[in-house]
Amino acid sequence: MDIVRYTTPLLGTWQGQNRSRIMPTDDYKDSAATATVQVTAAHFASVAYTWSDGESPQEGLLLLAGGASDGEPATAVWVDSWHTGKALMQFSGTVDGDGVLRLNGSYAAPSGPDWGWQIHLHPGEGQGGRITMHNVVPGEDPYQVVELVLGR
Repeated sequence: MDIVRYTTPLLGTWQGQNRSRIMPTDDYKDSAATATVQVTAAHFASVAYTWSDGESPQEGLLLLAGGASDGEPATAVWVDSWHTGKALMQFSGTVDGDGVLRLNGSYAAPSGPDWGWQIHLHPGEGQGGRITMHNVVPGEDPYQVVELVLGR
C-alpha cells in the first residue's frame, strides 16, 4: 500500500481537539484544532493542521511519501510553528500490525546526544483519526507530548 492509499480514510477537512504538554509531569493544555489531509503532487499526502498554545495560534505541516506497509518505509518532513521553529525535521517509519504509521526522527539537544521525536498517525477509517507525538529523551521511555483527535 502506498502512502496515498494509506491516508485515504483521512482525506478532507477535520475539526478536533489538541492536547499538548512539555514534560511528562505537566498537565495537558487543550485547544481547538483543525486539519486538512490531501493528496499532493500525485504521490504524496499532506496533513496541514492548526492549534493554539494557549496564547497564540499555531500551525504545522506533515508531508508524507513512500510506502506505508509491507516493510517498505514511509518518509516524512515536518514543520510546526511552535515545535520546530524554522527547521525541517525528517522522519522514516512503517505501519505496524495495528495499522498505525509510526514515524521516527531526531533533533539536536542543547548539549549531549540528539533527542528523538515520534509522530504516530492513527487513521480512523473515515470516522476521524488521531495524531500523537512523543518526545524521546536518551535513556528514557518516550512520552506523549501531543494528541490531536480529529472528527467531522
